[in-house]
Amino acid sequence: MTSRTAPFRGTVAALSAAGAILLAGCGPAPAPEPRAEAPAADPNAAFLAEVAARCATATASPTAATSAGDAAAPADPESRKYAENHAYRQQTELSPAARCRGEAHAARIRAELAAAPVTDPAGLTALLRGLGYPVGSGDVYEGNAVQGPGFALLLPGAGPCVSGRAAAPAAAGASPAPARAEAHGVYLEGGCREPAGGH
Repeated sequence: MTSRTAPFRGTVAALSAAGAILLAGCGPAPAPEPRAEAPAADPNAAFLAEVAARCATATASPTAATSAGDAAAPADPESRKYAENHAYRQQTELSPAARCRGEAHAARIRAELAAAPVTDPAGLTALLRGLGYPVGSGDVYEGNAVQGPGFALLLPGAGPCVSGRAAAPAAAGASPAPARAEAHGVYLEGGCREPAGGH
């Protein structure tokens, strides 16, 4: 008499052999993926934290300058036309905290430009990036015979803008213009770089 379990045992043996063959072709289990390294510490973190702490309690200065758009329209038709033609220079107003942050960054950039003068846009771009500022296309531009290369940046986060120029090259018999950087609001026509021309 044949056993009823014989075909079952044969099937189990065949399936086990097939599974062993399939698993053998897979090779060893994959190694666990290496853990991503922690990002390098931001070399500017201490400066940013110090500025944030200092400017958190900034209040309006009683002598704060007003933007071009704050003044009442002049009564004289010629002056009114002049003001209209120069409206492209109007900027958004800065809060006291934004002005404080912007002035801290402007002072930092001025100091760096004084310590490491640059004469071309590539050098200025490298200097600004070395300080941790994201420099995009058009943020740094050529200088000319009387002005060094310029920049216009929107500070990361909530702004404001910081714009300026590297020192002008020394002309024969004249001392170069010093590097400059200043904080300001975004131009109403858009961006941190002063729009070219009026109407």
